[in-house]
Amino acid sequence: MPETPPPFPVDGITLSSPTPEPASKIAAPVQPSVVPTVPQKKNARHLSFIVLIVGGLIYSVPALVLLVMFPRPDGSLADVKNIGTLVYALGALFLLLLGVVGFLRISAIKDHPRMRFFALVRLGSVVIPLFLLSIITASLINVAPKLRLEVISPKTAAEFVAPVSVTFGMETALKIFTQNNLKPLKFEWDYNNDGAIDQETFDPVSTYLITKAGIFSIVATVTMTDGSVKKVIYRLVIPRASFAVQPVQPIIDEPATFTVEHLFPKLVDNPVTLVKAKWDFDGDGTLDLETDKLTASYTYHKLGKANVTVVMTQSNQTQSTLQRSVDVVPTPEQPFPITLETEPQMLLGPPPFGVLFALKTKEPIANATWDFGNQKTAEGIRVPQVYNTVGTYVVNVTVRSSSGAVAKLSKVLRVTNPLEIRDLSFQGSVVKSFVVEGEVPLTVDLTPVTVQPLISFSWDAQSAPESEITDKKFYAVYRDEGTYFIDLIGMDPDQNVFRKRITVNALPPSSLVSFSMDPATPTAPATVKFDASDTFIPSGEEITGFEWDFGDGDTSASKFSGARVDHLFTKPGTYVVTLTIRTTSGKTFSNKQTLTVRAPLLDACFMPSRTSGKAPLGVRFDASCSTGGFSSWTWDFGDASQSDVQNPTHVFLQKGEYKVMLTAVTKDGLRSTTTSTISVTE
Repeated sequence: MPETPPPFPVDGITLSSPTPEPASKIAAPVQPSVVPTVPQKKNARHLSFIVLIVGGLIYSVPALVLLVMFPRPDGSLADVKNIGTLVYALGALFLLLLGVVGFLRISAIKDHPRMRFFALVRLGSVVIPLFLLSIITASLINVAPKLRLEVISPKTAAEFVAPVSVTFGMETALKIFTQNNLKPLKFEWDYNNDGAIDQETFDPVSTYLITKAGIFSIVATVTMTDGSVKKVIYRLVIPRASFAVQPVQPIIDEPATFTVEHLFPKLVDNPVTLVKAKWDFDGDGTLDLETDKLTASYTYHKLGKANVTVVMTQSNQTQSTLQRSVDVVPTPEQPFPITLETEPQMLLGPPPFGVLFALKTKEPIANATWDFGNQKTAEGIRVPQVYNTVGTYVVNVTVRSSSGAVAKLSKVLRVTNPLEIRDLSFQGSVVKSFVVEGEVPLTVDLTPVTVQPLISFSWDAQSAPESEITDKKFYAVYRDEGTYFIDLIGMDPDQNVFRKRITVNALPPSSLVSFSMDPATPTAPATVKFDASDTFIPSGEEITGFEWDFGDGDTSASKFSGARVDHLFTKPGTYVVTLTIRTTSGKTFSNKQTLTVRAPLLDACFMPSRTSGKAPLGVRFDASCSTGGFSSWTWDFGDASQSDVQNPTHVFLQKGEYKVMLTAVTKDGLRSTTTSTISVTE
C-alpha cells in the first residue's frame, strides 16, 4: 500500500493525520509516542509571532512621529515627508502581500479549524493594523494644512472679558497661501457669521470689539489675485462680561473712560437701570467716585497693573460687583518722532465741544487720516472737529511718512452733560467778565469760589508760563505781552461738567526791570554773568544805580554796581537773585529771578591695563576718565595693599580674584567710588 504524503506544514508544524487501519490489524491500545520536535516547533511559532509584534511596534513609531510633524503650514521638511510617504506606501503594499500569502497558507489547514482560527487572528492582529497605519500615514501627511485664524491680542485667557477688543491675524494661513503660490488681494471679515461683511481690509489683521459674553464664529474670506476665494473660520469664546475701559490699556497721565452702558440695554421693555455706581479705580479699597451715570473717567499717574472695582446698585433692588485689571502703559513709541496735540489740552466738556487736533513732527508726512469716533473722518495735519452729542469718543489718526513708515496715535474725548455754576466768583486777581488784564510781568492768581457743594475744579492752561496749578488754585506769571487763554473746568458728582474760558491780556509794561543770567543753570563752583541792559523805566526818570542781591548771603557783593556784573557761586543750591534800580526821584523798581546752581557731576572712573593674567601680574590703573574735580585718590587693591596715587601700578603676587576699589574725593569732601575685578591665575 503506498505511503500517504504528510499534510501541508503550517507555521513550521507538520500535522500528522491518522490513517485508518484494517480492523484485523487493530490490536491492544498502544501508548502514543511523543515526538520531540513538536514543542520546539511550537516555541518557534510563538517566537516568530513575538518578533513580528516587536517589528510592528518599531515600524509604528516613525509613523506616529510623521503624523505629529505633518502637515506643516510653512511647507518645510518636504524631503522628510516624501521619504515617509514612499516608505509607508511600500510598507502598505508589502503588508498586503504578506497578509494574502499568510491567509492562503492558513486556509490550507482543513482538518483543524481551531488552529486555523487562531492563526488567522494572530495574522490579522498584526498585519491589518500595520496596513491601516501605513495607508493613514501616507495619506494624512500629504493633506493640505488647515487654514485657521490666530488671536494676536489679548495674549492671556484672563483678558477675554467683554467688552474686549480682539485682534485676529492670518500668519499661518499666509504661509499656506505662499506655499501654494496664492497671493491674497483683500480680506473680508464677518464677525457674527451672518453672511454680512463687517469689515474689509487689505492687511491680514483685523480688530473687533466684542461687547458681550458668548460664542462667536469669526469668518474671514480671502480673495486671491487669481480670483479664487478661501474661507478661514475661528470659534471664539468670551466667558464673561464686565465694564469697558477705553483705551483698553490706559495711558499714563491721560484720562481713561470706564463705562457699563453695554450692560444696560435701552431697547427692551421696562429696562433695569443703574441707580448708583461706586468706583475704586486703583484697587486700594478707597471709594474714588460715586455716581448714577453709566460712564466715569479717571487719570492714572503710575505705571503698572491696577485692579478696578465697581459696585452697582440697580433699579430692581439688586447689587452686583464687577472687577477687572487694567495695565497702565507709557505713551506708545512711534516709528518716528511725532505727537498729537489738542486745543484745548484737556478733552472734557459739555456740547458743543470744539477741538483743534494738530500733529507735531519733523518727519515729512505723506498723508494723515483721522477718525473722530463720531462717524466723521478727515485728512490733514491740523483738523478741527465739533462734538454736539454727549458721549465718549476715541479719536484715531494714522500717519504715513514719505518714507512709508506708519504711526498710529489716539486720544480719548468725553462730552458730558452741562453743569451750571451761577454764583461763580474768584479770589486773588481781579476778573471782569472772565478777563484778567495787566502789564507784564503779569501775575495771575485765581481760586474759584462757589456755594454749590461737591464741585471739583481743575485747570486747562497748556501755555501758562511759570505756573503752579493745583486742583483748585491757578498761579502763573506772564512776562511776555500778548493774549492767553486758560480754561476752568468744574465737575459735580454726577459727572456733569462746567467749562469756562478766561482770557488773560498781558499788556506792554510802562517800566521793565529785566536781566539775563549766563549760564542759566551753572554747575558749582561757577561764575555767572548778569546783564540788565534791557531794563527801561518811565520817561522823565534816570537810573542812579543797580543794586544786586545774589541771594547767597555774600553782603560784599550786594552793592550798587553797573548793569553788567559777575558773581561767583561756590556751592550748589537755589538762589533768588534780586535787582533793584533806583532813580533820581527816589523811586525804586525791582525784579527777581531764581537761579539754580547744580552740584558738580561726580564720577570716579578708572581703566586697568588688563583684567586677567598669570601671577605675578602687573597692572597699571588709569583714573583720567574720572569727572568731578577730585583732589585726592584712595586705592584698595583687594590684597591688603593701598595707594594714594592718581594712576598707580600694582603687582598681584598670588592667584585669586581681586576687587579693586577707587575712592575719589573733592576738596569739599564729596566722594565717588567705583570698582573693578582683576583675575590672577597660577
